Parts: sequence; structure tokens; C-alpha cells
Amino acid sequence: MKVKKPIWVLYLDQLLLPLICILFILLLMSFSKTAVVSASEGLSLWINIVFPSLFPFFVASYVLNSTGFMKAAGVLFEPIMWPLFKIPGCGSFAFAMGITSGYPMGAVVTTGLYEQGLLTKNQAERLLAFTNNSGPLFIIGAVATGMLGKAGLGIYLLVCHVAASLTVGIILRFFRDRDDPGNKSGSKIIKKFKRELFSTGKSRTNIGILFGDAVKNSIMTLFTIGGFIILFSVIINLLIETGFIEKISVIISTLLKPLKIDTSSIIPVISGFFEITTGVNTASKTFFGNLAQQLSVISFIIGWAGLSVHFQVFSIISRTNLSLKPYLFGKLLHGIFSATYAWAGIKILGFPVEQIKEVFGQEYSDGTINWYLSIMSSCKYLFITLAVIGTIIILSCLFKPAYPRTKLKSRV
Repeated sequence: MKVKKPIWVLYLDQLLLPLICILFILLLMSFSKTAVVSASEGLSLWINIVFPSLFPFFVASYVLNSTGFMKAAGVLFEPIMWPLFKIPGCGSFAFAMGITSGYPMGAVVTTGLYEQGLLTKNQAERLLAFTNNSGPLFIIGAVATGMLGKAGLGIYLLVCHVAASLTVGIILRFFRDRDDPGNKSGSKIIKKFKRELFSTGKSRTNIGILFGDAVKNSIMTLFTIGGFIILFSVIINLLIETGFIEKISVIISTLLKPLKIDTSSIIPVISGFFEITTGVNTASKTFFGNLAQQLSVISFIIGWAGLSVHFQVFSIISRTNLSLKPYLFGKLLHGIFSATYAWAGIKILGFPVEQIKEVFGQEYSDGTINWYLSIMSSCKYLFITLAVIGTIIILSCLFKPAYPRTKLKSRV
């Protein structure tokens, strides 16, 4: 029997969003200077760091996705997906795109697999919770190289991020439905990979159209990311200007006082709760007691991703009946495990982060990041990522002989 909501709840549902918008407009009018400055800072952060770091990688990812190569490569990971995550082999494509391309590609691919009927509702929700991740170009290029000035820290942060993602996926495997179908993938993985690879060649697209669409789609995605960065940069700075974040930080500091947690990490975490780039940038400029605590805070923010990314994911899955709750639970776990691994790697395993040198050989008088160095760093790590993927494909193909020539001729 459907429970009827009270009249005040119905009014609240209808008036909540308009009231928030009206309050936001009033704050913009009251703190117009803060809004303009924060919007400029968000725009500068997007243009100088985020755009040059992510653009080459986005173009390459869209090209690989359009040619179907990444889908074929994902077949090779079918024997891993089900034993570890209780997810069909096709989910490896979402995991690969989520790890290599960054937000929100994992959500896009997972939603597409669910709409094609390749995943159950439970599988899609669990897959979404650990495959919508930050990409290596953001962590290594934007965060480590651009914000922290130490590219070597990017590898460390990336390892912690991926390890936390795998941990969340393994934990969520125990929350699967009993009626989830078993692993139906065949044992002849190499033959399936070759069959998928050959099938992509039947519908080849003109290379000019392919790269044109890749550039247009990449720019549109980056403009969307930039819009969220600027919007949430304004929201965060308005909350700081009105004293809201300070009051929240005082309350949280009081609650965490028995745990002896440094209160300097609270404001970056609150900022990262709303927007990942602004939060990480705030953490990179905040003085911490030690580097281990700073990297732990940054790892938590990257793992959680922020409401800015979550709103993007919500807009993507809104056309389906997928629930956002497992995703938010997974991202919270992701942040916690990322921070734990970052701290444990330094304090317990003794990773020598203090010995990592600055990435830039010279200081810039105006304090800005060199755009050319950012995009060159992006291309460098793009090449490394593609080289790793290509090596896996080549080594996998060496385990089985190629198709006989007679079979190839019969297909023509």
C-alpha cells in the first residue's frame, strides 16, 4: 500500500530547489566581488591545468572507443572480472575506460552496458560504484605535476587510487543478488578477442570524421567539466565568505578532538566534498604537519570525487532506473581506502615521498604553471598508458596461434 506524503512534504519537494536558487542569487548579489574572483580562479585552474592535462587523453580515449579497440581489449580481462567482482566480462571495458579516461567515462560505459541488457540492475550499480574513477592524467598531470609540483607523487597517488577502487569492487561483490547469472564467458579468450577485433573492421569510419568527432566530443566534455569547476568554485567561496564552512569546521573539529586529528585538513575536505579540483588545489596549498597527512587528504578527495562529479553521474543514469545510493556508498569507501593506503604506504611501508624532487627545473616569476609543460606531461603519460595496453594485447596474443589462412580467406 502506497503511503501518502504529508502536505508539507509535498510543498517542500516543490519549493526546495527554487528556494536554493533564490538564495544562491541573493548571495551572488551580496558577495559579487567574491563570486567574480572565485569564478576567475576556477576558470584559471581549468584553463592552465585541467584542460591541457586532460585534452590529449580525452581525444585518444574517444578514438579508441569509436574504433571498438578498447571493447575488444576488454575481452582479455573476462577471466578476472567474475572471480574478483562477480561482474560479467563486458564490465572490464567500463573499468578500463574509467581508469584510463577518468570521470565520468566509467558512468557512461556502465550505463550503456546496462541499457544493452548486458548487465543486471544490481551488477550495473555495483560496477558503477568502483569504475567511475579519476584518470592518470588528472592525478599525475593536474594534481602531482600542476598543483604539487612533483610528478613522482602522481604514480604513488595513482597506485593508491587504483588499489582502493579494486578494494571497493571486491567488497561490493558480496552484495550481489542471489539470482545474478553466473559467469557465461567462454574459455577461448584469445579467439573471442580476435573475433571482436575483426568485427570492428567491418564498420570503419573515415579518419577525418573520427578525429573531428573526437575533438568535438572532448572539448564539449571538458567544457562541461569546466562549468562544474567554476560553479562549485563560486559555491565553495561563497560558503567560506558567509562563514558557513568555518562554522562547520569548528563543529567537526570539536567532534574529532578526541581522535587528535589535525584540524588543518578539515577545510580542504569540506571543499573537496563539493568539487574535486578545487578541494585538491586547496589541500595542495594548505600547510599540514607532514606530507603523509597531506597526501592522505588529497587521496580521500580524489576517491570521493565531490558533488560536482556526482551530479554529472546522476545526469547520466537519470534515463535509467539505476539507484545512486550504491554509487555514493562506493565512492565514500573509495575515499576512505585511498586515504588509508596513502598514509600506510608512507608511515608503515616507508615510501620515500620526501626524496621526490620538484618537477620544474625553474621557478616562474608570476607563480603560474607553464601550459606547454602541462600538455607535454599529458602526452607523455598518454603514451605510457597506451604502451602498457598494447603490451598486454601483444603478450596475450602470443599464447595462441593466429587464425589459419584458410579461415581468413573464407571470410572475404
